[in-house]
Amino acid sequence: MFWTLDKVVRVMFWGGASAIMACVVSALGLVSCMAAFTALWLLTAAIYLFRADMKESALGKSVIITGCDSGFGNALALHLDKLGFRVFAGCLKTGGTGADYLRRKGSSKLHVIQMDITSQKQLEKAAQEIKVLLPEGEGVWGLVNNAGVCTLGPVEWVSMEGFRKDPEVNVFGLVAATKTFLPLVRLAKGRVVIISSAAGRVSRSFMAPYCVSKFAVEGLADALRKCVSLMLRCVSSSLETSVQEHLSSLWTPTWTSR
Repeated sequence: MFWTLDKVVRVMFWGGASAIMACVVSALGLVSCMAAFTALWLLTAAIYLFRADMKESALGKSVIITGCDSGFGNALALHLDKLGFRVFAGCLKTGGTGADYLRRKGSSKLHVIQMDITSQKQLEKAAQEIKVLLPEGEGVWGLVNNAGVCTLGPVEWVSMEGFRKDPEVNVFGLVAATKTFLPLVRLAKGRVVIISSAAGRVSRSFMAPYCVSKFAVEGLADALRKCVSLMLRCVSSSLETSVQEHLSSLWTPTWTSR
C-alpha cells in the first residue's frame, strides 16, 4: 500500500468525523468518548484504505488518451496496454516516431488514432473510428486529456499569437475532446482525467501563456465535475516533458546577455 497526500487527507477527514460521532455516542452514555473515537477511526480508515487500494479489472475496459506522441501520454498508453486495457492513443502525427514506437511496443489492443484536438473534424473522425473498434454497445471507461503545449518567455517578449496558442490547445482543445468523447464515457459510466500542472496554481514569470491556460483548466475541471455525473480527476503533474527537455533551444545569446 502506497501512502499519498490524498490518502492522508482522507484518513484525517474520517478521524474528524469519528471524533464527532464518538462525542454523540459518549453523550448517550453508551461507551467512553476515547474508546468510541478509536474504534470508529480505525474502522472507517480501514474501510477507506481497503477500497482505495482495490484494483480495477481491465477486462472489457477501453481508455482514450490524447497527446500520445511523446512523454507522459506515450508512456501511459503502453502502461495501460500492459495492464490489459484497450487503448486508443491519440497522436498528432500518426507517422511520427512516437506513434511508430507505440505500434512496435504495444499489443493488438493498442490503437494509434490520428487526433489533433484543435480540429473538430479530426475529433469527430476519431470518435467514429473508435466506435467501429469498440465491441457493440460498449463505451469508453476513461478519457485522459493529456495533450498540451507550452509557450515560454517573459510577458513582453511573447507575441499575441503565442498567448493564444496555449489556450487554443490546452483549454479549447481539451473542451472539444471532452465534449466529443463524453457520450462514449457516459455510456460506460466512466471517468474523465485532466492532466493539469502546478503552473495552474502558482504562476511562473517565464510561463505566462502556459499559466493562463492551466489556471483555466483548473476552473474547467471543477465546472465539469459539477455538471456531469462522472468520476473526474484533475492531476497536477510535475513530470518532465518534451517541453522541458528541449527548453535549452529557447535560450538565445540575447536572452543570456540580459
